[in-house]
Amino acid sequence: MKHVYDPNAQREITSRTLDKRYPIVYPDPKKVPIQLILKGNSVRIRVFVRYSSKMFRYYPGTNITYADVAEAGIRRNWSGKYPMSWLEDDGYEMSRAHASYRVLTQDNNPSNEQMRPDPSSARVTLEFIRYQTPQAVNEYPNQRFIRVKLAYAENKAGHVTSSFWRWGWGFLKSLQLEALTLNWSRNHPGTTTIRQSNDRHTFQQECAHEFGHLLGLGDAYGADYRFYYEAPGTTDFMMNQNRQVNPQELEMVLTAHLNNRMQYFPKQFHIPTFFRGIRRHYKVNHPPRARKK
Repeated sequence: MKHVYDPNAQREITSRTLDKRYPIVYPDPKKVPIQLILKGNSVRIRVFVRYSSKMFRYYPGTNITYADVAEAGIRRNWSGKYPMSWLEDDGYEMSRAHASYRVLTQDNNPSNEQMRPDPSSARVTLEFIRYQTPQAVNEYPNQRFIRVKLAYAENKAGHVTSSFWRWGWGFLKSLQLEALTLNWSRNHPGTTTIRQSNDRHTFQQECAHEFGHLLGLGDAYGADYRFYYEAPGTTDFMMNQNRQVNPQELEMVLTAHLNNRMQYFPKQFHIPTFFRGIRRHYKVNHPPRARKK
């Protein structure tokens, strides 16, 4: 059975808060290295991470480590507010509106009709817990951690892969080519290899993209395993051009953790698009035509 996210799927008629729409429960949290903790419309992403020794080297030109730079990039991209039209206020936006009104007008008892709260949004924060730190040892014994490595060469692309024993049968389960080497599940999100880059912004955006795979998202750009087909309307998505996380991507992550199945962007085999991608990927150049004498 295919598990492709449909952005046009019909919403529930009744608006709900995030935790009611996505009642995510982990039967054994110790086996889940990335956990989504929902309360109302707030989402706390708790990441148990084990870095390779190279990730603790200083990033070029700084006195901070690759691990610190990577976490900062992931926080900047994935944390924040995500407005969703169907979302019901859990009280947060109205409370903020009340507080602002009281400060501006000194009216301590404004009515709800006087309030203009912001649109209801999912509020995302991140928490990183590193392997063998006091917090990990004392509060989370026997916890499973994701592994993050640094590529040995700058020209080696970043990627997320499953353990070798999980290869292959993920494709049979999902019929997605992406699942050949990344057979994602909540308990086994994969191992990350991050590409080195002297450009800090590029490095952080690529870290945020690979983190999306760990959360349960497929790619949206025109890769060969997508028949070089770019998912429509995703040009500015994190899983396409490493731009920014879209509310649709957050909902896909929530769906992945709710159903314990990786979520994929729509793709199709379009012959002209496929052959353009082949020529671009392999740089097939036709020999110049002989000039007429």
